[in-house]
Amino acid sequence: MTSRKSSFSRRSKATEVSKNTRVRTNRSSAGVGEKAVSRSRSSQVTLASKDRAVVSSGLEQRRAEIAQIKRRKRLRRGGVGALIVVIIVALGYLFWFSPVFAYDPGKTRVVGASEQVSAGQVKEELLTYAGRPLMRVPTGQVAATLKKENPWIKQIEVSREFPRGMVVHLTLRKPVAKTTQGAVVDLEGKVFPAKGFAVANLVTVVSSCHASDNRDCLKSAASVVESLPPEIKKKTRQAQAVRPENIELQLVSGQKVIWGASKDNQKKAQVLSVLMQRGGSVYNVTDYAHPTIIG
Repeated sequence: MTSRKSSFSRRSKATEVSKNTRVRTNRSSAGVGEKAVSRSRSSQVTLASKDRAVVSSGLEQRRAEIAQIKRRKRLRRGGVGALIVVIIVALGYLFWFSPVFAYDPGKTRVVGASEQVSAGQVKEELLTYAGRPLMRVPTGQVAATLKKENPWIKQIEVSREFPRGMVVHLTLRKPVAKTTQGAVVDLEGKVFPAKGFAVANLVTVVSSCHASDNRDCLKSAASVVESLPPEIKKKTRQAQAVRPENIELQLVSGQKVIWGASKDNQKKAQVLSVLMQRGGSVYNVTDYAHPTIIG
């Protein structure tokens, strides 16, 4: 029994020693591990700090490059803007003040002139602007002045023709009748001087309307005269307007035509051509569908 106990106690001591040794070994290895971890962490921290410095310096360099590019763009834009301003100023001086584009009356073209409104008359009116830069010639004012001084002009267009000329396009009035005073009348009822126009073959129009309606009456009478066929127009001596809607024709033969309002003129003229083939002193075509003959 004694021998067995001694052997057991020895084994237990040996076991305790081995346990202590293992614990120490584990502690020492743990210490070594902790030191290794702490060293790796410190190295990682150091590397992170170095990387941060590198990224920081890279951003600063990039920002400097971007700022430099922006400055170059601003300088470029400023240079282009200054160049545009210089060009505009130069062109403004060239067109508005320089004699390079000054108006020369000898280079004026007149389109649509006639005996009543000659090209010479138009050019004479434009002499006032000789030597003035074309851009400073008031074309609208020139057109209004010419139209006011020449009642034969119905429409006028004045335009510049570079480098030194002007173009004047004229649309003249067309006389369709005449007044008892020898003036002429167009389809708008406008009365203007004949100025050498042959009026012998024109029908005379007369207005007995109020002054406020006079032009409307002449317009209606002129419209009726213009719608007459040549063979009837030759036989017509006068067209009289009592009111704008009441027109009467006096024929050379002494016969009378009651026309009525100035509407359906073409149809009324056709009916009148048939009626005049019959005898009568008064032809009434006021209602062209139901015409009448008196006498």
